[in-house]
Amino acid sequence: MFNSVDVIGKDRMANILYDIALAEAFVETYQLKDSSVSKDSALQKEIDLVLKYHGVEPQRFSKSYRFYQQHPKDFKILIDTANARAIRNRENSYNRRKPNPS
Repeated sequence: MFNSVDVIGKDRMANILYDIALAEAFVETYQLKDSSVSKDSALQKEIDLVLKYHGVEPQRFSKSYRFYQQHPKDFKILIDTANARAIRNRENSYNRRKPNPS
C-alpha cells in the first residue's frame, strides 16, 4: 500500500500536473513538427525535465499519481487546482499585454 510520506502533497502535485500539461502542449504544438521525433519520446523528455525542476523522482511521481487516481475526491482537487492556476495565468497574461492598435 501507500505510505503517506511517499505521496506528493496536493498543492505540489497540482503544480507538477500543471507543468506537465504545459509540456504536453509544447510537444504537441512545437516539437511534433519534426517528424523524426516520436511523440512519446519527446513527451517523456519534457516530463523528465518537469520532474527534475520540481525535484521529484519519477518513481515517486508515478506512485503519487496512482494514489490520487485511487482517491477520486483528492484527484478532483488536484485537477481543479491545476485548472484554476491555468485560468489565473491566462488572465494575468492577457491583463499584462497591451492591445496592438490596428
